[in-house]
Amino acid sequence: MKRLQHFLLLKLPEAPAAFALASSLNLARKKLWLEEDFAWLSGRNIRLEVLDIGRGITLSFQNDRFKRGEGQVDVKFSASLADYLVLARRLEDPDTLFFQRRLSIEGDTELGLRLKNLMDATDFEPLLAWLPSKLRAHLPI
Repeated sequence: MKRLQHFLLLKLPEAPAAFALASSLNLARKKLWLEEDFAWLSGRNIRLEVLDIGRGITLSFQNDRFKRGEGQVDVKFSASLADYLVLARRLEDPDTLFFQRRLSIEGDTELGLRLKNLMDATDFEPLLAWLPSKLRAHLPI
């Protein structure tokens, strides 16, 4: 069954997942980042690779909104799904995962550092709380 799930994940297009994450970030933006204007992120493409499923999504910030990114990637983060959830739940900080080689950052160093610091300062628990309880029960942490 797990092989079938992995096969299906590889066949799904990136767009729906990118749209879902961008929409979630837009909805939660005022709660997560009250005073962040994100002008520094405007027009930049960020890639989030999920290593254990061999998939990823590209996001951008344009016209004061997160959206699916297109074109060349400015910075790429790579980690397992479990490690992204560890970051989201603030069980580890990005520096720890980076130095343990569980989080990789490639591309624009300044942009990557700024995003890493934003992740470190953000409590993503409110986003996880929006997930249905049956889905939360199957999260890998």
